[in-house]
Amino acid sequence: MSPEPSDSDDRPHASHSSSELDDDSNPPSLHRSSAPSVMTVFLSPLRAMRDSGARLVARLGRPTDGGDALDASPHPEYDGVTDDIQLSNAICDGQTRPDSDHSELQKRLVSEARFLVRKLGVGGKHPEDSIVPDNRNVNGGVFSYLLQQQFSHHRDFSQASISTVASQAESSPSSTNNKKRRKQKWYDEDGDRSKGKRPMKQIRLTKHIAAILTRQRYIMLLCRAMMKYGAPTHRLEEYMRMTANVLEIQGQFLYLPGCMIVSFDDPFTRTAEVHMISVGQGLDLGRLAHTHNLYKNVVHDRISVEQAIGDLNQLMDRQSRYHTAWSLVFLSGLASVAVGPWAFNARPIDMPIIFILGCLLGFMQNVLAPASPVYSNVFEVTVAVLMSFLARAFGSIRVGGTSVFCFSALTQSSIALILPGFSVLCSSLELQSHQIVAGSIRLVYTIIYSLFLGYGTTVGITIYGLLDPDATTESSCPAASLSAYGNKYIQHFVFVAIYCAIAAVLNQARWKQLPVTVFLGVSGYAANYFSQALDGRLASTISAFVIGLLANLYSRLWHGHAAAAIVPGMFTLVSSGLATSGSIMSGLAYADAVKNNTVGHGSTSMAAVQRSLYGLGYSMVQTALGITVGLFFSALVVYPRGKQRSGLFNL
Repeated sequence: MSPEPSDSDDRPHASHSSSELDDDSNPPSLHRSSAPSVMTVFLSPLRAMRDSGARLVARLGRPTDGGDALDASPHPEYDGVTDDIQLSNAICDGQTRPDSDHSELQKRLVSEARFLVRKLGVGGKHPEDSIVPDNRNVNGGVFSYLLQQQFSHHRDFSQASISTVASQAESSPSSTNNKKRRKQKWYDEDGDRSKGKRPMKQIRLTKHIAAILTRQRYIMLLCRAMMKYGAPTHRLEEYMRMTANVLEIQGQFLYLPGCMIVSFDDPFTRTAEVHMISVGQGLDLGRLAHTHNLYKNVVHDRISVEQAIGDLNQLMDRQSRYHTAWSLVFLSGLASVAVGPWAFNARPIDMPIIFILGCLLGFMQNVLAPASPVYSNVFEVTVAVLMSFLARAFGSIRVGGTSVFCFSALTQSSIALILPGFSVLCSSLELQSHQIVAGSIRLVYTIIYSLFLGYGTTVGITIYGLLDPDATTESSCPAASLSAYGNKYIQHFVFVAIYCAIAAVLNQARWKQLPVTVFLGVSGYAANYFSQALDGRLASTISAFVIGLLANLYSRLWHGHAAAAIVPGMFTLVSSGLATSGSIMSGLAYADAVKNNTVGHGSTSMAAVQRSLYGLGYSMVQTALGITVGLFFSALVVYPRGKQRSGLFNL
């Protein structure tokens, strides 16, 4: 007994009959001659080219389902209410076969529904000709449906109050017995269990309630997966509302950073069942695309809710592609090396030191921080202090009076992976989408996070300046040394492509996502590179518009997942905006003021203090605002009227 009925005729399907796709499948007409017509001769090569193109597209990995036209660094998962995944944990215990999860889920949900029916004593008082509504009509909640089946046989429950129906049921005396018999109440414990068998109406009622519980659990599990794998935060409420409308479940949703409050409403009885889903915001590009496929398949009625629950459980139980800490440490070092040349003018001689510093950052982020919750609270400050201290130490090494390593490139490249620019971008998108609560909370957090990084960088630079009287004060790399690349386009665009590929792999992207990811990242950076002559904020807007336009076209024409493919490209824009602002290097002036004991004795030193503390956060917000405007305009161009059935899966 499946709790989810298969009403495939109630919803539109995207499939077409073979007669619509191939004219040869039509029966021959009586007026058509046996010899091939002239039109058939001309259409045959075109039809063959179309079939060949379809086979080529299938080999290249184009998804068969429709795609859609983006979010935060991993944090430890919060401790909270996890009632939506307790059922899956009870089923998938490591001893049950994967193919039996479907039947186990049905048994547990039906058992829970039968328990509700038995405790409320509903289902045994109906006559045999009573009408049980179809399982699709579940706009009410479990409680209202129980009351409806207990009291109203042929009446519409939405037109009568509970008290009126209850009084009507109590005031119907029996005509055959002189002694007035007490009518069974809906809250009686025993019900009809004394008869020794469960009525057919109670079985059908149990099936209906199990369908409601199944859909509610699917909505909560889908919400947890989207939050965990980095779905666009400013569209999460929209995804949940559209899913609830398609499944005919009354629900309201309120998103806060790291938490979704779900309320399943019962408009007939004025009751609600509230759940809180608390998940640490993460980013997994591969599983994000898979989650979006399941979301669209359920919305368009391609798969059942039970099958989607089983697929989501398997997806969340599966290990990440690069789940070992040491592989993440190595990838962090490679990403730091790749971001150095195009963002901070790092030279080939600087790359070994940048790789060592990047691996050290990866070790502290993926090994030390998860092992100690206390250390994770000061992770950002300690990383900024240590990286700036070591970078200035290496930058102070001189041979013949000339610095061997570039101090600014070492410092900025080593902490580029923990910059909060993408989180600021998400807060800006939420505010632009009129989600004031979530956007304000995230914006305040990211600004404080930026102040922590700026404070740590300034402290590290200042400490080494106090220890070494000959510490370097160069805030930029020599331009003559950049000729080692041979061409400035090789220095920029080649390393941008390498960085986008490594950043995608670091965020668990699948291999077939890499070509589109690299293309979008290089296109966005090219627009940013050639528009820097205008203005930094305008350059961010133009580059974000280009990358957003290409991503939305990829979603609409190729049916791909733009939200997963666009994330590494956004990382390039954030790093470019930080490099042009030069806010990190403003800590050198403050370090010199501390060394010379001139802090607070002049307007120059005070300005240096302000730039060192507030410059990073200001540059992050400024860059994110420009990117936000460009992304919204790109979505407006490709989707001027939005989407009717499912939400836009883009930034």
